[in-house]
Amino acid sequence: MKTALALISAALLAASASALPTPTPKPRPTKPRVGDISNPEAETPPFVGMTKAQAVARYGKPKRHTVTEEGEQWVYILNMGEMIGKAFIPFNFKPTIPRTGVLTFGSEGKVKKFTWDTDKHD
Repeated sequence: MKTALALISAALLAASASALPTPTPKPRPTKPRVGDISNPEAETPPFVGMTKAQAVARYGKPKRHTVTEEGEQWVYILNMGEMIGKAFIPFNFKPTIPRTGVLTFGSEGKVKKFTWDTDKHD
């Protein structure tokens, strides 16, 4: 009798525990990492006349920001994820060459020239 009562109690306890709603985890806000190119349009080269706001919207914050005689320069590492990922492969003796993108802004805050490494597959 005690065994039957213990089994019934255990079954009721298990049923009530499974009926409780499980809390859903809140998504953590992600802040954009500097130099992180995760936008699908990021592989699209910039264009002359692009504003700083357009560049940030497409490519994120630059990895490096400098001012030269030519103007303000923003530097992006275009394949940062690939470089980090391949660094964890054991015995990967083929170095991953960083691909960079450099935007040069004129005094009006628009791209006046740029260099953009394209994805080259061996």
